[in-house]
Parts: sequence; C-alpha cells; structure tokens
Amino acid sequence: MKAIQEIENYSTNEMVSQLQLRDYINEVEELGYTVIPPEMVASQETRNFILNKIIEIAECKTGNTIDIESNTNHGNYKAIPQTESQFVLYHLLFEDEIFEQWLMNETILCLSSYFLNNQAQLSSMSSFIKWKGANYKDSMGLHADTQPSPNGKLPSEWVDACNSVLCLTEYTKDDGALAVVPESHKFARQPTLEDFNENEVIPIEAPAGSLIFWHGNLWHGAFPKLTDGLRINLTTFMTHRRIKTQENIKEKITQEMLKRNSGKQFARMVGMNDSNGFDQNGPDLDGIINYGTEDQMKRFTFNVKDL
Repeated sequence: MKAIQEIENYSTNEMVSQLQLRDYINEVEELGYTVIPPEMVASQETRNFILNKIIEIAECKTGNTIDIESNTNHGNYKAIPQTESQFVLYHLLFEDEIFEQWLMNETILCLSSYFLNNQAQLSSMSSFIKWKGANYKDSMGLHADTQPSPNGKLPSEWVDACNSVLCLTEYTKDDGALAVVPESHKFARQPTLEDFNENEVIPIEAPAGSLIFWHGNLWHGAFPKLTDGLRINLTTFMTHRRIKTQENIKEKITQEMLKRNSGKQFARMVGMNDSNGFDQNGPDLDGIINYGTEDQMKRFTFNVKDL
C-alpha cells in the first residue's frame, strides 16, 4: 500500500503535485466530490485483503456465512443505525493492522490534509454492507456530514469535514451507489425533506477499487440496491482536529499500535497530539512534546520540552 509516513516533510502543494491530484481537488471544490481511479489508490492485493478482512469481521458479528454474490441479513449483529437491508461495522481501526495501514494511505492523507488545512484527524473508520432492499426510502437518506452550528449553518469559508469510501465492490445506480446533489456543498446548510428533488440527485458510479472523496458539506445519501449480492465499502471520515471525533479513538490507541506506526503522522491522525480532555491534574503535554506540529509548539510562550 502506498503511504507517506511523514507528511510534515512535504508541503501540501508538493504532495498534490507528486500524487497528481490537482484535477481531482478542483473537482471537489467545484462539484463537491471526485472519483480517484483504482490505480491511484491501492494495489489489487491490498483491496482484496481489506475486502476479505471486512467479510471475516462481518461473519464473526452476524454469525452468517457471507458471499458477496448473495444477499445477507443482520443475523446476531445489533448496531445503530440499521436498515432492513444494511448494517455498519464500526471501529475498524482496531480490528486489524491493515486498517492502520489504510489510514496512512497517501491519497487519503493528501486530500484530507489539503481540505482540512493540515489539521486532519480520523473521526471514524467503518464499513457499510448493503444488500437488495429499500434502505432509505424516498429521500435516499440525504444529508451532509459536517456538523451544523447552533443556527443550522455549515462553514462556507473553511472545511470542517471530508469523507471517502473505498469501493470494495462495483458502484452502480442499481447496486445502491452513493447519491449526491452536485455543488450542494456551496449551500452551506443541511438539507431538509423539502429540499429533496429526485431530478437533482445523481449516482456516483465507479469500478471496484475506486476512492470516492467528498466535501463534508455535500448533500448525499444512497440509491436503493435493486440487484442481488452485496455492496461493500470502507469509509474513512476525517474532521478538523478541533472537532470531536465520532468514534472514541485516542483513548483506545495502544503503545503497540504507535510502535507499529512509528512516524508522527499516524499518532497525529489518531489525536495523540491533543492535550484536551484532561482531569484535575491538568493537561498532559507529553503528546504535544512527542507528536506536536511546529504550529502547535509555536502557540506556547514557553518551551514545553523543558517541563
């Protein structure tokens, strides 16, 4: 799997140029989404390993034998939310080392760093497993991933969140592809039921192995799956480091995980350089000392390494 262990050694523009992602970034800025082809994302071997690992996890949780050519059901697995033809596997970062490696995928890191101003952190890593059925009914589950402010607005001058799915199976409209309203990220608000217009929603169709990446403000949902078999993805949701993560990640990171991923970038992506959430003893600055960025260090009027 392609990976950049130390993004801080590169400027964002250098990374964009090196990885030839400028046109894809322009698409996200204009349309709200883009599709990165498989050859720019990960090897076939890596994708197959991830797919097989997700199937293994799903079989363990449901008690079912899972065949991607056939429909399945929830079995013994209970998680929220669930629909009649879909369930979600959560906390995948802690299920296998392959997901630690996926977090360091250079394409995701570059795009996330660009849109989140080099302040990206992992908010959640999950897999949506979907089979033939109605799912989100008439509205297609249309929403934006960015959390709104108290007045219901989304940021228009900066980006708080971005999302991506690694398509582990083919994405077509009939197979339940992602549904989006192009350029809706510019509206800077969450959609309402009154906003839903089927004529404005389009499918994002992509071959297996593609990476669909989108702006956190983009209105999106999913088409119903009309065909037999499974649609499986790996979803990597990133937010700005000042936003609370969806999953409880930092507190569950082990020293073994940090040793396996010895570069500072992994530790930063899982929030180890965040000193907030302290107790009566005050902030623990070891994370900033060990993993902090230059910008973080500049905020102190004293040298934290002298403490």
